[in-house]
Amino acid sequence: MWPNLSADFNRALDASSYGKRWRAKLHVLTSEPGFHAVTAYRMTRWLYRRRIPLIGAVIRRLSEIWSGISIPPEATIGPGLLIYHFGGIMINSKAVLGRDCTLHHGVTIGNRRTGGGSPVIGDRVMVGAGAKVLGELTVGDDVEVGANAVVTSSVPDRAVVVGIPAHVVRIKETASQVTSDK
Repeated sequence: MWPNLSADFNRALDASSYGKRWRAKLHVLTSEPGFHAVTAYRMTRWLYRRRIPLIGAVIRRLSEIWSGISIPPEATIGPGLLIYHFGGIMINSKAVLGRDCTLHHGVTIGNRRTGGGSPVIGDRVMVGAGAKVLGELTVGDDVEVGANAVVTSSVPDRAVVVGIPAHVVRIKETASQVTSDK
């Protein structure tokens, strides 16, 4: 739990407009609902894996009321999750998110029907405000999902997707492609 929480805190600290001084650390710890929700998730996940669900359920519910963000302990989320802004984020209990993902407000990651499959999201994925990622699909590494996009099919690595339903508008170049072009 601590290594993941440390990675989450460092991402929130890097995103803070206060810089990296003590003021930024205090701000993240006291005033960032996204970080509070991720911290509650890490705690409830730790309790869930040790079969102590009642305390975890209370923490989860209080976190949902406080932050407007619902992250069930059954979801699998890698280190470095960064949530911008307050509220409206729903993550399905079967969803999988990789490391260093970024979620903006109003994001839903879930299934398309009751009991259906949930998304598997790669590393370093950014999901824009109001976007929905729905169904049994895979979102590759280094993907950007545009604001209000509705992703209902798998997305390749390094893609930028927008629209309803979401479609690929471009594939980002890798660092090696950029240097070889010069």
